[in-house]
Amino acid sequence: MSAGTGTGPFRSAYASALVDYLLEPSEASLRVAYELAREAVSRSFNVLELADAHQQALMSVLLDASDAAEAQAIARAAGDFFLEGLSTFEMVQRGLAEARQAALLERRQTRLSRQLSTFLADASLALDASESLEEMLRLVAEQARELVGADCCVATVAVGGRPRTAEGASYQEDEPRWTTFIRWLDLLAIYRVVRQSGGSVRIAGEQLARLRPFCTADSARPLRGWLAASLTALDGSELGAIQLFDKQGAGFTVDDEAALVHLAQMTSAAVERARLYHERS
Repeated sequence: MSAGTGTGPFRSAYASALVDYLLEPSEASLRVAYELAREAVSRSFNVLELADAHQQALMSVLLDASDAAEAQAIARAAGDFFLEGLSTFEMVQRGLAEARQAALLERRQTRLSRQLSTFLADASLALDASESLEEMLRLVAEQARELVGADCCVATVAVGGRPRTAEGASYQEDEPRWTTFIRWLDLLAIYRVVRQSGGSVRIAGEQLARLRPFCTADSARPLRGWLAASLTALDGSELGAIQLFDKQGAGFTVDDEAALVHLAQMTSAAVERARLYHERS
């Protein structure tokens, strides 16, 4: 394997560190392997380049072995040095990849939040209260589901004692079961649970089976999780709720709940503005 661009100094440093470790194996000399592995990640080297640096250093050292027994001992000790460096290399790479993924997710969430905030602040929402409210709730449901990574989201508005005055839902097209599930939701009971929980609630699947509003859910495909936030007017009256079901690949987190509460606050303001406009027109 030919040396990649910028690997020359790294190879030299690795060879020197390996010799030091072979001469005096210790935690101090082994620590250099950790630092070299971190440096390899920072320089965007791949694992093959790290292995190649080790192979070249080992071959150089083995040339000075006096016999087969010494060569075997050198190879064994060098293997320990390489494995320590490799484990650090993989750990740092994994941490870096997770940090990058988290940053990308945060940027995407920020972009979605800004887009939705702009939409919800649009004064034209109040021009046709009925149609614009349904449109708004559909968008809220779509954005909330994408923001958190849930399988299903439903946003409902309750006005004048009617628990389902307007509704918007979002779920995968190949999951028609959500249509029936949403239709039979006991919204009054759900609003009460969310209100009693302080305006937002996050419950795992095993607890949901014991919660009255969901005890009639499909037992063949039980819910894995539920996250909900109330829609509330400025005077404290109830406007409805946004609900998310079954986060993809994991359970709902504290950060998911905070994001949904923020979204519910923005939605509440838009719903109340549209309602007040409709009442005054």
